[in-house]
Amino acid sequence: MKFWLRNTYHSDHALEVIFSSLRWFFLVMSVVVFYVQYIEKPDQFKLVLFLSLVAFGILYMGVSEYYLRKSPEGSKMYTLMTKCGPLFDFISFSALIPLTGGIESPLFPVAYLIILHITVYWRFLGGVISAFLFVLTYSLIFFMQVPDAAADTYVMYASRVIFLLMIGGLGGIIVSRERKHHTEKNVLAEAANRDYLTNLLNHRSFQECLRKDLERGTEFYLVLTDIDKFKAVNDKYGHVMGDEVLREIGAILSDMVPAKQGRVFRYGGEEFALILHTDNQEEVDKLLIQIKQAVADHVFYSNGEAFSVTMSFGSCRQNGEAPDQLVKKADKLLYAAKNMGRNRIVYAPAG
Repeated sequence: MKFWLRNTYHSDHALEVIFSSLRWFFLVMSVVVFYVQYIEKPDQFKLVLFLSLVAFGILYMGVSEYYLRKSPEGSKMYTLMTKCGPLFDFISFSALIPLTGGIESPLFPVAYLIILHITVYWRFLGGVISAFLFVLTYSLIFFMQVPDAAADTYVMYASRVIFLLMIGGLGGIIVSRERKHHTEKNVLAEAANRDYLTNLLNHRSFQECLRKDLERGTEFYLVLTDIDKFKAVNDKYGHVMGDEVLREIGAILSDMVPAKQGRVFRYGGEEFALILHTDNQEEVDKLLIQIKQAVADHVFYSNGEAFSVTMSFGSCRQNGEAPDQLVKKADKLLYAAKNMGRNRIVYAPAG
């Protein structure tokens, strides 16, 4: 339970998974409520409408569930499905309430959850607009169902309208504040874990990721690499150009190491670190050769003069060592590559 609460607080994806699961739960509830009411008072027309709604709901939720779990966060389909979810919920609610008792439907409180879900994406304004839309929908159902209502019925109507508006307004404010604080916290955390020059994960992040991967027993290769004769670049072209070289090489490394395959860090100075999540030596070798060649082929320009640089690599597979021991092992391999003439990859001996 604590794991889920922590993930939900820190992750929009975890929150969407919960809302998606709740949709299936409410679908089952709707079937139960409709079945009980249908047994007491059969209505063939309502049955056809309800079954059509259920079929549409299963189709939409199935597609949504697929993209929610299979598409990368931030992709077009992922964003479309998550942001269209509240709209689907509103349409389904508007169709479902008249079919399950109208103003007396036991499913009416679902409206409060839908409004809160909407405020996650559209904040205060979204909460207020959605509350008014729910009020409008509920009012239409109310006045069509009971045109000549008694006083106590109007009291029930007024109380539900007030609660909808309160949830939309206050819920929007509360969620907006929480989202703002959460965003600010994430920005600060990201800044603390990123290198300002290359925008790669920094040395602090490297140590933390290395420790966690070793504690979990994750299979990975550690690669330390640095730019050959980088001091000569600074001396000849200046530190501003040296910074540009670091930025562009950081971009090359970041582009060539997919997020699913590993992570790239600026270890310090002109040195970078790679954690590659694989136990396949050939896969690592192929990737490092591609990176080495891409760096060597990249052309830099300083005042119209073109130049290029090379990189040396030390690579080893983790074998349960302590973090500092593993780093020392990779560092020795890197210096071996330097001593052997640079622009090469040196691996730890097999076994």
